[in-house]
Amino acid sequence: MAGPILVVDDDLFFRQLATDLLSRRGHRVVAVENATLALEEVARATFDLVLTDVVMPGVDGFALTARLRERDPEQEVILVSTRDDVQGSEVALRLGVADCLVKPIEEADLLLAVDRAMERAQLRHERARLQDENLEFARFHNLQQRCLELLSHPDLEWLQERVIADLGAVCDAQSAALWVVDDRGDLALRSYRGLLDKQFLPEKMSPEGPLALRLREAAPWLARDERSPVLYVPLVAAGEVMGLAQLSDPLTGDFRTEHTRDAKVLADFAAVGVKNGRKLMALQRLGLRDRDTAAYNLSYFTDYASKEIYKARRYGRTFSLLTFSIDNLPLVRVRLGAQDAKKAVRGIIKALSKIIRDSDVIAKASDQEFYLLLPETDFFGAMMFVRRAVAAVRDEPDVQDVEQRLPLALVGGASTFPKDGEDFDELVHRCRRRMDERRASLQRRLMLDGLPFWDEVDLLLGTPNSPRLPTDDRAEPSRRGKVADVLFDELQVEIARELVRDPGSRGLLYVGGPEIRADLPLAVGLEQAPPDLSSRIYLLGRRVDLESHAALTPVFLEGDERVARHEFILWLSESASYALIQRRGRGATWGFHTSDTAVVDGLISKLQAEYDLQPY
Repeated sequence: MAGPILVVDDDLFFRQLATDLLSRRGHRVVAVENATLALEEVARATFDLVLTDVVMPGVDGFALTARLRERDPEQEVILVSTRDDVQGSEVALRLGVADCLVKPIEEADLLLAVDRAMERAQLRHERARLQDENLEFARFHNLQQRCLELLSHPDLEWLQERVIADLGAVCDAQSAALWVVDDRGDLALRSYRGLLDKQFLPEKMSPEGPLALRLREAAPWLARDERSPVLYVPLVAAGEVMGLAQLSDPLTGDFRTEHTRDAKVLADFAAVGVKNGRKLMALQRLGLRDRDTAAYNLSYFTDYASKEIYKARRYGRTFSLLTFSIDNLPLVRVRLGAQDAKKAVRGIIKALSKIIRDSDVIAKASDQEFYLLLPETDFFGAMMFVRRAVAAVRDEPDVQDVEQRLPLALVGGASTFPKDGEDFDELVHRCRRRMDERRASLQRRLMLDGLPFWDEVDLLLGTPNSPRLPTDDRAEPSRRGKVADVLFDELQVEIARELVRDPGSRGLLYVGGPEIRADLPLAVGLEQAPPDLSSRIYLLGRRVDLESHAALTPVFLEGDERVARHEFILWLSESASYALIQRRGRGATWGFHTSDTAVVDGLISKLQAEYDLQPY
């Protein structure tokens, strides 16, 4: 049972005697003359046994033994002394030394005491080794079970959550985030947990550029930020990048070699699992599409929407649900026939499919109604999509062919999570309410879609002798008549306050009039607007003394008499829809104002087309 032994004695003769005797038995012996040197040796190496004199200058053998036991409670120690009262002493018993020998020591007694102590030390080493092997086996078995589970569950949503949970567990990380490759090849944030702040996590990362080399190596790498080490773990399957995990806030204060090794093993299985999950999702989509239009069926869409609702709740995200209806499809079927009705439906689905993103999902709810789900899309973005969708449908050749004989009554509605509801039924109900509002809107009742901007302005303004505007309780109110001269300025002041109060709200605002001046209430009210103002604001009119403005864009229209004769405010945002159009006369100001979203959106769209303004 040869092992390292430390001999501590101020007597040179005893040190040499013990060294020679123990060396002949195969032990590696280090001999020092005092406790201070002994502690230095122990700090550098591990010894199975310490053989120390009791009486030494400075720190004695009892104190040295106490210090050694503080470092290792199971350290084997044999005390040597010329005093026979050391054997069985209270101090020796309390320190738990292996043996006490009295000088002069018989060779046989010394060797017997050393053999016993070394045997106990070796037994402890063996026990520790077996414990480590058992722990390693248990840890490896646990890792193996985690890897097999990642391959046995093809559901991609489950996998994304499980991967960061398992990586965090095997690496003792309190925080984790996962980016998974999307349909466009970018790494998109899919899940995160722990102490992370979402605003500091990029929503998307490109696998090219600085990340490319690291990802191709397919090996974890360690980085450090100001707070703690960060371990990045790429998920690569057969050379194809499937994702990237970020682990931080390790419980041990740092990531160890075994953490990196286990993360690599788990990541390789996770990459295969994610790849299989993506393939299964693609197969499911192929099997769950309507044969005639290639749109998804309603059962798949509702399941997809429920998962999107879960993710939105879990990560504080938003998404929008859109519904479209061909109100007169039964009439098309009766007048033009079933084939033309199918052509119209296919054309609309085809047009919508051209403008949606890879992450968007379109489904056929019935012969004449369709649903769209737009992840990461707020309400303003949904309204803009409805506008784009209607324009795309009008440009689709199949739809144009049908509409030459019978115009299609396509109407759309939008709702946003969580603004309009927190479950699927609520969102659909809100969409249908907004569709009803559009059906009852002046836009449809007065057939305004085909009119240019200024023709629609003249129609809406009318004159005191014009017939009253039609009304409908389902639609937002619209009025025309005499208005206060100060209304135009007062509205600019209120809108400026609202924009400053909620700078993050997206929207479009057009303010037009005879002159663009620096003292316009809107320009004055937005002088101190925050730099992160999300709404786009335009002033239209003849140039006077306002060349530029930090918060708004002047659009100079020189010599346009129609602008010179009118003043208007067109405002469309996530929380407001409003239009005011007025003409100042000799007797009174005559105006039209409405909160009908379809009318406001239509006026803005036509104004953009009239003056070649950039759509949002």
